[in-house]
Formats: sequence, structure tokens, C-alpha cells
Amino acid sequence: MLTAAALVVLVGWVTLLSAMLGWVADGIDHRRVGRVAAQVSVTDSVHRALGAVVAPTVAKHRGRSWTVTMGLAPRDLGLAGRLAEVASEALGRGPGGVRIVIVPRPEA
Repeated sequence: MLTAAALVVLVGWVTLLSAMLGWVADGIDHRRVGRVAAQVSVTDSVHRALGAVVAPTVAKHRGRSWTVTMGLAPRDLGLAGRLAEVASEALGRGPGGVRIVIVPRPEA
């Protein structure tokens, strides 16, 4: 049978563990919301500057710069430089602070 002291210690540890799990979950959610906001910002900037030519995806890993991935059809490769500029400006970084990845996309 549990004594009162053992019960208090058990409740304390459970409370501490649940607080730590909540803190970790909050951090994960905060990072996800930041990534989604960055992706919306880049997409809106690209669509405002060039129209709906691509749907960029944005990723960020700890200790690394933002990575913007865009799929371009061969006929749209001339837009790659301007897309890189717009994406860098949208994330508020210089050209070295954002990694731009252009992947081939089949023509429609």
C-alpha cells in the first residue's frame, strides 16, 4: 500500500512528466506553424510576382537554412533566377540564407 509521501512523490513525477511532454509538443507545433507561415509567404510572393507558375514547399531543419523546393517544367526554366530572388526576399534572407532547389516537373 502507498504511503502519503510515496503518493505525493508519484503525483509530482507524473505532473513533471506531463509538463515536459506538453513543452516538447508545444515546441514541435511552434516549428510546424513557422514552417507553414513561411510556405504561405513564399507562395503568396511568387504568385504576386509571377503568377501561379509553381507551388513551392518550404522546410527548415535545426541548424540549417530554409530550403525552398519548386518543380519547374522545362519551358519554365527561364524563371528559375527570378523565383530564387522572390523566395529569398519572401523569407527575409539574403541569397546565402535560403537554399533553393529546382526539381524537374513533367509538362502538362
